[in-house]
Amino acid sequence: MPYGYTGTTLQVDLSNRKIEIEENDETFYRNYLGGRGVGYRYLLKQVPAGTDPFAPENILVLATGVMTGSPLAASCRFAAVGKSPLTGAAGESEAAGFFGPELKKAGFDAIVFQGKSEKPVYLWVNDGKAELKDATELATLGARELEDAIRDEMGSSKIRVAQTGLAGMNGVLYANITNNLGNFNGRNGMGALMGSKNVRAVAALGSQKIEFADLDYLRQTAKEYAKTFRNNPAGEALHVYGTTAFPEILSAAGALPVNNFRRSALDEAALIGGDTYNEILLNKRKGCHACPIQCKRGVALDDPKYGIDSRYGGPEYETIAALGSNLNITNLKAIAKGNEICNRYCMDTVTAGMTIAFACECYETGIITKSDTGGLELKFGDADLMLKLLEMIAHREGFGDDLAQGSARLATKWGVADKPSHLSVKGMEPAMHDPRVKTGVGLGYAVCTYGADHMNAVHDPAIADPQSFSFNSAKPLGIYEAVPATEISPAKIRNTVILERFWKVLDALGLCVFGFAPRSVMPINQMVQCVNAVTGWDASLLELMNSGERSVAMARVFNSREGFTIKDDKLPKRLFDPKPDGPEAGKQIFTEDEFNDAVKQYYEILGLDPVSGKPLRGKLLELGLEWVEEL
Repeated sequence: MPYGYTGTTLQVDLSNRKIEIEENDETFYRNYLGGRGVGYRYLLKQVPAGTDPFAPENILVLATGVMTGSPLAASCRFAAVGKSPLTGAAGESEAAGFFGPELKKAGFDAIVFQGKSEKPVYLWVNDGKAELKDATELATLGARELEDAIRDEMGSSKIRVAQTGLAGMNGVLYANITNNLGNFNGRNGMGALMGSKNVRAVAALGSQKIEFADLDYLRQTAKEYAKTFRNNPAGEALHVYGTTAFPEILSAAGALPVNNFRRSALDEAALIGGDTYNEILLNKRKGCHACPIQCKRGVALDDPKYGIDSRYGGPEYETIAALGSNLNITNLKAIAKGNEICNRYCMDTVTAGMTIAFACECYETGIITKSDTGGLELKFGDADLMLKLLEMIAHREGFGDDLAQGSARLATKWGVADKPSHLSVKGMEPAMHDPRVKTGVGLGYAVCTYGADHMNAVHDPAIADPQSFSFNSAKPLGIYEAVPATEISPAKIRNTVILERFWKVLDALGLCVFGFAPRSVMPINQMVQCVNAVTGWDASLLELMNSGERSVAMARVFNSREGFTIKDDKLPKRLFDPKPDGPEAGKQIFTEDEFNDAVKQYYEILGLDPVSGKPLRGKLLELGLEWVEEL
């Protein structure tokens, strides 16, 4: 019998209202693990070349990993995969929370949506059965109201709901998918893809027990982890602050985005930092399925102007910077309100904030005027403007209809695609980490198959100190040389390749990086033991790393097929400017030629065609992916 997975995928044909159950064997799961690995396999096999992201022929895959739903900490994630409406590339995003484990308990590892429903629907999944239900009356509800309505209709408060919101139904290109109102498949516009198919939500409830090969080992490991993780500084910091301490940390390093990345430090960073957050916003610490870390923030704010619905949770670092420092806003209450608006409508806070920042700079420099903005005066530091624009974006009203396209399309429309004010990679804006301080993150921004994402590989400071736990915990991966965070060298490129591959293993397995070394606490070799305790396999770290590389290779094959080349693996112009603030301010960390040479070396290490970026035939054969040549 299968352990850790059900062996089944739901194939949902929305156009014909037909649902079939596909069965897969152990080889399938050992090859792809789940999550992004399974998602990209379906994407390559089922989506024709050149498909418009909003066409019925595109698919949306929701896929758990073989570890999703185990008793271990940080083992709850699932992936959303499809051709991205925002970038046109292979798109993906992982989310934590409770939906992934519930989907598996309801009888399925993955769902593949194809086609398009004539009217809004939601998919009801319950104990091995699935049914499309009418959602016409629910389509325009806020996320909280939609979740409550489905639970009322189906008669259980235990139902877990993954949904796109009003932004997704309105085609905002960076709409998210949320579950439990505070966990998101963010970036890449997977919510817009879901909305384009007229799927408002997926509701799951299951009573089936997930079987594990060695439940006693897993329970004992989980118990010991819960007792000891806070003894490690990384575990303690995640529990106390989540990610909210980063504004001050990154500002001190000159790595906090300010004013559309024109600056990188903020004198008032403490106003939006972790201690202030805990003082004025924090209500309780919240965790995901089976996770004692509790890095999620429960917030309460009874304020006549910025009062928020606590069920939507509180902002994490990326949101604090995107809606705060990068817009030169230091009002943490307003930032929390902006987070609530985005969560209610299911919009990506990073792209929303970056698009607003881009528009503000274009207005400031005269590229656009009030005739373009519908009479609005755009300026940095205006919290009320930020909140107003977020509402307008979600509803596609006035100037918000333009902003709903993201900054890359607006840059082309306004004739500034090649100007420093425009920051995107493959059409997606960078996350809130400056690559002039974290050069490996910068390399990850450029080469990541789905755009400038900060979750592509372990960040540089983790492997910069040879005495640190994080560096020493990475040695099983073959990382023996600590490299300064600002260095871009063959050693840094090699380490980035290895760490990228490992994080893709975690993504495919359904594991959160906040639970495992080198980002967090559980040793890598113990993680491998846990994989075998879940599945009953005899998997090695080498086997898992090959699976991680296999998923990256499939995404690169897809992108090459869609016309992406090495010219798309580059950083925005502004990020080659001298470091604006903090230590070594005024120093150019790397030139564009040096960086592009690093990209070429990355290609060579991975066995990629030097122009197209497609894995060479030998690499495909090594990974068992020769079947992609027939597509």
